[in-house]
Amino acid sequence: MNNKKLRRIALEMIHTGVEAADPERLVRDAVKLENGILHIADKEFTLDNYEELLLFGIGKASVSMASAFKTLNITDGLLLTNKNEHDRPVPVRIVKHPYPDETNLEASKELLSKLKDAKNALIIFLISGGGSSMFTVPPEGISIEDINYLNRLLVTSGMDIGEINTVRKHVSQVKGGRLAQICEEKGTLVGSILSDVVGDDISNVASGPTCADSTTYKDAFSILKEWDLWRKVPANVSKHLKKGLGKEIEDTPKVVKAINILVGNNMTALEAMKKCGGDNNIPTIILTSENIGEAKEVAKRRMDFAKKIKNTGSPHEPPVALVMGGEMTVKLDPEISKEHLGGPNREFVLSAAMDIQGENIVVASADSDGIDGSGKAGAIANGDTIKRSSMDAMKCLNEHRSQEFFDTIGDSIEFSSKTNVNDLTVIIVGKD
Repeated sequence: MNNKKLRRIALEMIHTGVEAADPERLVRDAVKLENGILHIADKEFTLDNYEELLLFGIGKASVSMASAFKTLNITDGLLLTNKNEHDRPVPVRIVKHPYPDETNLEASKELLSKLKDAKNALIIFLISGGGSSMFTVPPEGISIEDINYLNRLLVTSGMDIGEINTVRKHVSQVKGGRLAQICEEKGTLVGSILSDVVGDDISNVASGPTCADSTTYKDAFSILKEWDLWRKVPANVSKHLKKGLGKEIEDTPKVVKAINILVGNNMTALEAMKKCGGDNNIPTIILTSENIGEAKEVAKRRMDFAKKIKNTGSPHEPPVALVMGGEMTVKLDPEISKEHLGGPNREFVLSAAMDIQGENIVVASADSDGIDGSGKAGAIANGDTIKRSSMDAMKCLNEHRSQEFFDTIGDSIEFSSKTNVNDLTVIIVGKD
């Protein structure tokens, strides 16, 4: 197969993965109403046992997920998301992501107010990526401006999502199972979760509002110290965490009353990508759904492996497609991140492009939600990518200008998405 065809197949595999993780279809397939009994995956709920049916959602996919419930007689509800979509069975509030502001706080308080008077209700809570910043209610004494700045520190630090969310859970009235505590006397809480977390630890999806939390104030403090952020967090945040360390305030709940159901994840997309590769007569292997680390460093390791295959035919004979998912990171200066567009997928591809010059290897990677960092979904590269550009690739990588690099040669990947199941990456090693 020539290089042009391999590029076409790589892009087709990325788009196939995004389509397979469509949240409306995933939830619709999991939901069924028969004879007054609501089935959600393998759980059953007799609607006559409840006085109300409430539907809430937080995250980038909340409207699409909610569409699967539009035929039900819903009493009330609210969806918090960052996209203005149609076909919504309950009201929607458009909020900011990834850095919350006053609109997030107002919408989150509105959601809680709708729960306040609930009695003997079946509460369906739809959770997807991005929900952590969208659903924001700080503890007393911490402002939304404090949370905004804290999020900027965390997101640009290079730490993984588990570490980020450990801190977030301990400066919130709803994260880390605290929402489940609020709902305990309101009825039955059902979390329907589309995972954007490596390893599918559902307590980390949107910071786990419906899940018990095993982390502590001590953990949050230790993470901030380890990443040299403790002296940088807002004073009100450090004051609150110190109270937690001193046991002056209660930690996140270690046991909650909630039923949590995983309806889709990164592997859903990877399996579809594998099938797409096979349908194009390219043997395809899923390497991992836990591809993590600094993007440009991960790229070096993956390209070493790809070149080994190319040069030795071991452990796989070319042509072969290697598929991965996960959540790579980029460490940014918060000020630079406002100016330049260098998300982890594009930095992965740019770093890879420098390593595969002259090779019959194609690399494509994109964030399934259509936005890599603060720009387009991702990028594609092959052996002649670097020579086709007049820009200094290493300088663009170091200055986090990877989108500018790929835009100038027409190799950015751009699409509209309703899902969020993290990174989707394909490496195709062709024959000479």
